[in-house]
Parts: sequence; structure tokens; C-alpha cells
Amino acid sequence: MNLYPTYVTLHIIFSGIWLSFFVTEIIFRKKINNGFSVKENTSNYLALTNIFGIIGTVGILVTGILLVLNSGYGFFDMTSNHWLATKQIILVIILILTGAIVIPTAKKIRIEIESNVEELTLSSLKKLFKTNLIINLLVILNLLFAITHRFYS
Repeated sequence: MNLYPTYVTLHIIFSGIWLSFFVTEIIFRKKINNGFSVKENTSNYLALTNIFGIIGTVGILVTGILLVLNSGYGFFDMTSNHWLATKQIILVIILILTGAIVIPTAKKIRIEIESNVEELTLSSLKKLFKTNLIINLLVILNLLFAITHRFYS
């Protein structure tokens, strides 16, 4: 049984989930920046982006590995499939940004929300927004590599 088409389909679905994180980011960021129910919107923002981020990232990672294992491609092979190796490097950068910046900053903000701090640390929110924007741009870049690789491979 050839599961490759199933893996491709799941990979596309997970990338759609990951891209919906970008839309969610824009909506909540606008509400938070406008001062509209900041604590509630920040809490909802953290919950939704956490869900989209986990499902999208893990789904992309697992299906991407399955796709590579069930194809003629390799991991980080710049000789023949530079587009795929670039996508893999970008994913590693995204995982590092998530583990090093997003998760600790989100935990700090959650603690502030739970301990009823009157004013959330604006610098933490800005840091989270900036890092998530970078991650979203890298996701879009990966999507562009996936869509256009047939034109330059």
C-alpha cells in the first residue's frame, strides 16, 4: 500500500493549520494592541496560538519525516534537493525559536495573567509578537519553497 499521497495530503492540511496561526496572530494582536480586554485577549491568544502551533508544527514535522522516508529525498541534502534542505533548515530554526523564545516568554506572560498582575509586561508581549511574526514569515517562506520548487528544481 502506497501511503505517500496520504502523507502529502496530511502535510498540506497541517500546513493550512499552521498558516491559520498567522491569521489568528493578526486578529488577536490587533485587539491586544488596541487595549480591548487585554488580559482576556492575551490569554485567548496564548491558548489558540499554542493549539495551532503544536498541531501544525508536530503535524508538519511528522508528515515531513514520513514524506522524506518514503521518497527518494534525504535529510539536509543540498546536492540534489536544495529546496527541501532549505525547508528543513528553516523548520529547525522555527523549532529553535519556539523552544528558546516563544515557550519561555508565553510561560512568563501566563504567570503574570494568573497572578493577576495589573499591567502585563508589554516588553514580553512585544517579544512574543515579534518572534511569532518571524516564525510566521518563515512558515510562509517554507510554503513558497514547497509551491515553487517544481519551477527551479
